[in-house]
Amino acid sequence: MIGPLIQGTALGTFLLLGGALPRERDQGIVTKDTVINVVNGLVLFGIKLALIDAILAYLSMGWIDASALSEPWQQFVVAFLLLDFSRYWLHRAHHRVSFLWLFHRVHHMTERLDATAGLRMHVVDFIQLALLPSVLFGVLLETSTWPSWVLIAALSVGAVFDAFQHANLRWNCAHPVARVWGMLFNHPHFHAWHHVREGSRCDGNYGNTLVIWDRMFGTEVTGEELPEALGLEPDQALRNDLLSMQLLRRPS
Repeated sequence: MIGPLIQGTALGTFLLLGGALPRERDQGIVTKDTVINVVNGLVLFGIKLALIDAILAYLSMGWIDASALSEPWQQFVVAFLLLDFSRYWLHRAHHRVSFLWLFHRVHHMTERLDATAGLRMHVVDFIQLALLPSVLFGVLLETSTWPSWVLIAALSVGAVFDAFQHANLRWNCAHPVARVWGMLFNHPHFHAWHHVREGSRCDGNYGNTLVIWDRMFGTEVTGEELPEALGLEPDQALRNDLLSMQLLRRPS
């Protein structure tokens, strides 16, 4: 339960920081979307405990022997990079493959981002993201000899950045520290441009923790100023309630 504890702490921390240093001053700490996000996240976590964890127990083949990575720090670096790189490509597929976008647009419904926005996802998206670490570190790599904390730490970095990048947090890209940070790592300004409403014309910034993948593969779309509007274009809109977004119901 260490992973959920770290994620919950990150969500609470960046939700409060977003209230203290808000990007959108009129937004407030808790909104209707915040409540929907949290409830949706709890439902998905329940599905993981009840169903997905049982499936994951059978995903253990280890096609590639990873015993050459004898030091825990080496194991962590490889696990983190492989996970972040894979998430970039999966996220890119969610936008570029029409069938996957049907479900991923649930995540893009909200027009007001906060630290909990990463919890807003369709169950189809969630299953893919939940299975990804087990496919990488159970089916692909033989990691049974690695210390248990290594994979927990690699996954936790992504969870913390998920809360941070979605936070309603003011971010001054011109500040020297922010400029150095932005050379490698995701931040609220970078990710806001991923949620721009005109997604059909400005589609990119898929990275979770590292921004280098977007720069390497030509998908960075960051502008100097914040985008004018977030959310979905009218022809993609969905009803903003828990059941409707899972059933992909259009507004009446």
